[in-house]
Amino acid sequence: MLFLIMASLLAFAGSVLVYLASSQQRLLCRPLPGRAARWAGAALEGAALLLLQCRSPATAVFMLVTFLMAAWSFTPLFIALIFSRRTP
Repeated sequence: MLFLIMASLLAFAGSVLVYLASSQQRLLCRPLPGRAARWAGAALEGAALLLLQCRSPATAVFMLVTFLMAAWSFTPLFIALIFSRRTP
Protein backbone atom coordinates (compact mmCIF):
# COMPACT_ATOMS: atom_id res chain seq x y z
CA MET A 1 0.00 0.00 0.00
CA LEU A 2 2.87 2.37 0.77
CA PHE A 3 4.30 1.80 -2.72
CA LEU A 4 1.00 2.84 -4.28
CA ILE A 5 0.80 6.02 -2.23
CA MET A 6 4.40 6.97 -3.00
CA ALA A 7 3.91 6.18 -6.69
CA SER A 8 0.80 8.36 -6.75
CA LEU A 9 2.64 11.26 -5.15
CA LEU A 10 5.56 10.93 -7.56
CA ALA A 11 3.26 10.68 -10.56
CA PHE A 12 1.30 13.75 -9.44
CA ALA A 13 4.48 15.74 -8.88
CA GLY A 14 5.75 14.73 -12.32
CA SER A 15 2.50 15.68 -14.01
CA VAL A 16 2.50 19.07 -12.27
CA LEU A 17 6.07 19.72 -13.41
CA VAL A 18 5.13 18.92 -17.00
CA TYR A 19 2.06 21.17 -16.67
CA LEU A 20 4.16 24.04 -15.29
CA ALA A 21 6.51 23.77 -18.26
CA SER A 22 3.63 24.44 -20.66
CA SER A 23 3.21 27.93 -22.08
CA GLN A 24 -0.55 27.68 -21.40
CA GLN A 25 -0.23 27.10 -17.64
CA ARG A 26 -2.01 29.56 -15.34
CA LEU A 27 -0.38 28.87 -11.97
CA LEU A 28 2.90 30.78 -12.35
CA CYS A 29 3.63 34.12 -14.00
CA ARG A 30 6.07 32.46 -16.38
CA PRO A 31 6.39 28.79 -17.30
CA LEU A 32 9.27 26.79 -15.92
CA PRO A 33 12.23 26.21 -18.24
CA GLY A 34 10.73 23.67 -20.63
CA ARG A 35 13.43 21.10 -21.12
CA ALA A 36 14.55 20.87 -17.48
CA ALA A 37 11.01 20.67 -16.08
CA ARG A 38 9.95 18.07 -18.63
CA TRP A 39 12.99 15.91 -17.91
CA ALA A 40 12.40 16.20 -14.17
CA GLY A 41 8.73 15.30 -14.67
CA ALA A 42 9.69 12.32 -16.81
CA ALA A 43 12.18 11.17 -14.15
CA LEU A 44 9.47 11.34 -11.49
CA GLU A 45 7.10 9.39 -13.74
CA GLY A 46 9.79 6.76 -14.25
CA ALA A 47 10.32 6.51 -10.49
CA ALA A 48 6.56 6.09 -10.04
CA LEU A 49 6.58 3.34 -12.64
CA LEU A 50 9.40 1.57 -10.81
CA LEU A 51 7.43 1.72 -7.56
CA LEU A 52 4.39 0.29 -9.30
CA GLN A 53 6.36 -2.79 -10.36
CA CYS A 54 5.02 -4.58 -7.29
CA ARG A 55 2.15 -5.36 -9.69
CA SER A 56 2.63 -6.96 -13.09
CA PRO A 57 4.32 -4.72 -15.70
CA ALA A 58 1.18 -4.30 -17.80
CA THR A 59 -0.86 -3.38 -14.75
CA ALA A 60 1.80 -0.90 -13.62
CA VAL A 61 1.85 0.87 -16.99
CA PHE A 62 -1.95 0.96 -17.12
CA MET A 63 -2.16 2.37 -13.58
CA LEU A 64 0.40 5.08 -14.37
CA VAL A 65 -1.24 6.10 -17.65
CA THR A 66 -4.66 6.23 -16.00
CA PHE A 67 -3.33 8.37 -13.17
CA LEU A 68 -1.58 10.73 -15.60
CA MET A 69 -4.75 11.06 -17.65
CA ALA A 70 -6.69 12.04 -14.53
CA ALA A 71 -3.98 14.40 -13.23
CA TRP A 72 -3.54 16.20 -16.57
CA SER A 73 -7.32 16.52 -16.92
CA PHE A 74 -8.18 17.77 -13.45
CA THR A 75 -5.13 19.88 -12.50
CA PRO A 76 -5.87 22.66 -15.03
CA LEU A 77 -9.55 22.53 -14.09
CA PHE A 78 -8.86 22.96 -10.37
CA ILE A 79 -6.37 25.77 -11.05
CA ALA A 80 -8.93 27.56 -13.24
CA LEU A 81 -11.56 27.19 -10.51
CA ILE A 82 -9.24 28.57 -7.84
CA PHE A 83 -8.21 31.60 -9.89
CA SER A 84 -11.73 32.35 -11.08
CA ARG A 85 -12.84 32.77 -7.45
CA ARG A 86 -10.00 35.18 -6.66
CA THR A 87 -10.90 37.73 -9.32
CA PRO A 88 -13.72 40.12 -8.34
